[in-house]
Amino acid sequence: MKQLPNIITTSRLILAPLLLFLQPMSGWFWLLYSYCFLSDLVDGLLARRMNLTSDVGALLDSFADVSFFLAVFLSFLPQLLETQTIMVWILVIAIIRFVSYLIGYVKFRSFSSLHTWLNKTVGFLLCIFPLLLIVFHERIVVLILGIIATISALEELLITILAKKLDRNQKSIFESFM
Repeated sequence: MKQLPNIITTSRLILAPLLLFLQPMSGWFWLLYSYCFLSDLVDGLLARRMNLTSDVGALLDSFADVSFFLAVFLSFLPQLLETQTIMVWILVIAIIRFVSYLIGYVKFRSFSSLHTWLNKTVGFLLCIFPLLLIVFHERIVVLILGIIATISALEELLITILAKKLDRNQKSIFESFM
């Protein structure tokens, strides 16, 4: 029972890439997507409720989140890459993230993905991306997600550059100045 949150997280880490082999918006896609989405909500909640939080669990959750977000994003990438501007924008965000992780690794000798509010917002928006496409026009969804993702990536880069020690749970850049 002590490993239940980590088992749920690990299942998301393993199952999320399977989304890449499914037709986006198909029944099987929605089934697997729903499991991954719900597991992301449940694992942390269980860990906190059962008082089983750990650094290993937080790191595992970060990798599982990245796995899920990337799988959802890459599932829709061919559709998104129809516009060259979006392609360049995605590349810029990816470069900022890569530089941030590289700096974090050099400074802290560890994967330095942060659980900031903006990162959580981007993650949530990526998770619900298929749902947003049902409700809103694709351009609006991409614009809002792109703006928030850019600001989030820049915030994480700034925090990583300015931080004296790695705090994966720092909620925003403003926490540094309080």
